[in-house]
Parts: sequence; C-alpha cells; structure tokens
Amino acid sequence: MKPIIFSGIDLIDIDRFSLLDPSILKRFFTRVFTPEELEYIGKSHNRAAGIFAAKEAVSKALGCGIGPISWQDIIISHTPDRQPTITLLNKAREKSAELHIRQWSISITHTKKTAAAVAVAVAVSEDILK
Repeated sequence: MKPIIFSGIDLIDIDRFSLLDPSILKRFFTRVFTPEELEYIGKSHNRAAGIFAAKEAVSKALGCGIGPISWQDIIISHTPDRQPTITLLNKAREKSAELHIRQWSISITHTKKTAAAVAVAVAVSEDILK
C-alpha cells in the first residue's frame, strides 16, 4: 500500500480585504464564506484571509482550483482548540472521491501582513488501481 500525496498552498495579503469598499467586501464574503465561517471570522480580516487561503489551498490540492468547484463547496471550520478542519460538499467532495482521497490535513498561519495555508490530502495507491 503506497500513499499518494496531493498538496496545495496559498498566500494572501490581508490588506486585500482591508482596502476593499465595505459594500464590495460584504458581497465577496457572502459569495466565498459559509454562514458558519462568517460567524468565526467576525470582523477579523486575519481570519478571513486565513480561511480564504485554506480554501484556495484545498482547491489546488484537488488539482482544479476554484471554478470547477465552488467556494462554498469547501468549508473550513475549527475544533474547540482552534485546529482547522475541512469539510467538502458537492463537486469538491466528488473530486476528492474521484482521487480516492482518504484523509486531509490543513494548516493556516498569519503574520501582520499575510495569511498562508497548506492543504495535504492522502490517497492510497491500491484504491486508485481498483
């Protein structure tokens, strides 16, 4: 049994959100983030940038980017100890199943100016050969 690793990474300037017109930002956030993610984000552009980067990283690990899958098909939530987790819906879940992905890991980090995320997915070669 040989593992197959898929990975994605994304980096975003946090100011990208701070500099947007508030009405544009609100529409953008509604399109990109789920209600649960918006609740977690609150008014924190750091958190928004981290979750945005995580969604991008997951879409890259799936090998398709955003477009073939929707922003809201990737849900980033957090455990009580603030560990990020991934839930996939609709086309993102279908793509993950097509790749025979069994497990995901996501990591998000911030500086004062940037947020970054890395997503790693693991499939097993025997699943793909079936």
